[in-house]
Amino acid sequence: MKKRLLIFIIFITFPFNFCLAVSLNQYGHIVSESYPPKSVEYFFDNDEYLIEYNNTILKGNAFFETELGFLTLTTIEENVPTTFRIYKRNGDLCLEKNFRKVINIRLSNKKNFALFFDGEHVVVINLTTFNIQYYSGSTSFSIDNNGNPIYYNFKKNIINYKNDSVEIEDYPSEIILLKDNPIIFTKKGIRVLTHNKLEKVFNFEGIFFETKLINEILYFVEKKTLENKFHFILYKTTDLKNFMLIGSYKFIHHSIRTHQPIMSPLNYGAPDYPFPIGNSYAEIQQYGTWPYLHPGVDFLGDDFQDVYAVKRGVIKAILTTGGPAYWRIGIANINTPLETEGYLYAHLNEDSIPFSVGEMVNPGDFIGTLYPWGWYDFTHIHFARIKSSGTVWNGDWWTTDNPHIDVTNIQDTIPPEFENAIGNDLFAFRTADGIYLDPMNLLGKIDIIAKCHDIANSSWRIDVWELSYKLHPIANPDSTIFEKFAFAYDMPLDTYITGTYDWMVLNTIYSRDATCYSIGNYTEREYYHIITNSDGDSVITEEDAEQTFNTSDFPDGEYILEVIAKDASMNETSASMIIEFYNAGVDESYIQTYSECILFQNYPNPFSPYSIETTTISFLATDLHRLARINIYNIKGQLVRQFKLQKAKGKNYIEWDGKNQDGIFVPTGIYFYKLLLDGKSNQCKKMIVMR
Repeated sequence: MKKRLLIFIIFITFPFNFCLAVSLNQYGHIVSESYPPKSVEYFFDNDEYLIEYNNTILKGNAFFETELGFLTLTTIEENVPTTFRIYKRNGDLCLEKNFRKVINIRLSNKKNFALFFDGEHVVVINLTTFNIQYYSGSTSFSIDNNGNPIYYNFKKNIINYKNDSVEIEDYPSEIILLKDNPIIFTKKGIRVLTHNKLEKVFNFEGIFFETKLINEILYFVEKKTLENKFHFILYKTTDLKNFMLIGSYKFIHHSIRTHQPIMSPLNYGAPDYPFPIGNSYAEIQQYGTWPYLHPGVDFLGDDFQDVYAVKRGVIKAILTTGGPAYWRIGIANINTPLETEGYLYAHLNEDSIPFSVGEMVNPGDFIGTLYPWGWYDFTHIHFARIKSSGTVWNGDWWTTDNPHIDVTNIQDTIPPEFENAIGNDLFAFRTADGIYLDPMNLLGKIDIIAKCHDIANSSWRIDVWELSYKLHPIANPDSTIFEKFAFAYDMPLDTYITGTYDWMVLNTIYSRDATCYSIGNYTEREYYHIITNSDGDSVITEEDAEQTFNTSDFPDGEYILEVIAKDASMNETSASMIIEFYNAGVDESYIQTYSECILFQNYPNPFSPYSIETTTISFLATDLHRLARINIYNIKGQLVRQFKLQKAKGKNYIEWDGKNQDGIFVPTGIYFYKLLLDGKSNQCKKMIVMR
């Protein structure tokens, strides 16, 4: 399963007299011949992403050579900060710092400065002094050899460089420096920034697609769309006055138009295809760093496999959150600068993407190929439903929910599988203090922990879609006296981590103590779910983490606990074990006894209004001369039914048929009944209604 990836790094600093053969690849991107490339080997070992270059081992999964040494990044997912490291040539570490994200990193021509977008600011780092500066910008930028950034402030629609600050109407698709002259590419033309003015030097009949500076020659590509063809035209210039057309390429890729609600982005349109899944949505992950929730679904594929759009929309982002393995496309469903939903396709080959920001795509359109994953056999498309705003998306999006369940053409018939949570016990039971209890001697408020996983057409364990649980009396195992929804893996996730929401959700749904320790990486996949951390709805909040299962809500004795797990294809598995409650020594302070009146336990209890007509609630009055009522409440404290009583001495009783005030049968669950004297609660007992 484990593999090493050998990457050839091509350095684009060449002698001025060296002539390169520059052309277009099949997707319209600029490619060039170079000197024999230097090799960099990436691998994963002892929970660390590592790089080997010239017999030197560095930490990271993205590599850049600098003027005095090396720069590496460790990038995981959007919701995990990126670690930025600077090394000397001998491998000594000079700087290590975490950033929210490192988007579209670039180096100056002499490789003495680096800059990137961190999700909020343009960050400039001096690779010699390690000084860091921040600017209000976006993902469009460049930098000169003196560390002066040229960048676009999207909030003010201004291009900034040194003392120049110029307003621009069109969004700058690309900014580049040619002999220290700032060049701005928009969809419709090329402009030069000089003396606080923007001068247009070239107009596109189609739209701008890509540019590269090679050996002080500026190459750029114009894209025209002709029916089902993309026509890419390659130009070059050295002075921004004379432009030479040096080649063209027509890209034809037939689109598939059989779109359903959504289909998989791989093998698009294939009916009932057994898509292998490598990671599920919101599944716990930990790759040599702190744990996080996986903000998407990983469809496993082959190196350089075609990827397709699943829905019509406009491309809002093409960017990388680290090295070459992390290029991604964000496509909005609606072409609006306001907040809207869309889809994210990550881990693409940059030079395979035949679109640029602002273009429209249709379902089934080819949008790129998969990057060959260098760490284990895990080439995949990271697929997510996201939400963001802006004319261009800079990467500061949230994932909204789990798109896996909406993919219509997945063939998956394997249900989830339960494992023993502790020793030979299927489930684990833990107090708020972290003490694990004997399942045959449970008392008070407890957490219930279930361990399970799913398999979706691959060898990788993934997590499930939904969990719930039930309680059955052992004397009548076909009846249910309690059932509750735990949670579904369908919550929104903050892909640029704030350290609050995602962390709260992770520690609410997963157990992380030494006994039941949840983890997910290339070699370990153990999912321990705290199913009682839920108030029964699908929204996870801080209050859910305080929820428990109260064994004292039930009479002492043996029960059958059943836990149900579903996967995203609605395959279902249930697992059960016998447990026993023993709360004889628990002081139920809310039950009081008064000399003038005694409230008795209802009979029968549990009570099924579907098989037994009524249950009897009785009390003994020694001297009752006040207005008396019996109120019945559900477990949320809501009044279900009220009975007025006669002022009588001796034994009194009412018959309840299991209906509420509107004459509708109440659902299965725990109910409380109280005796009230003159409107004040005197005594309270509980009963169980079951179907």
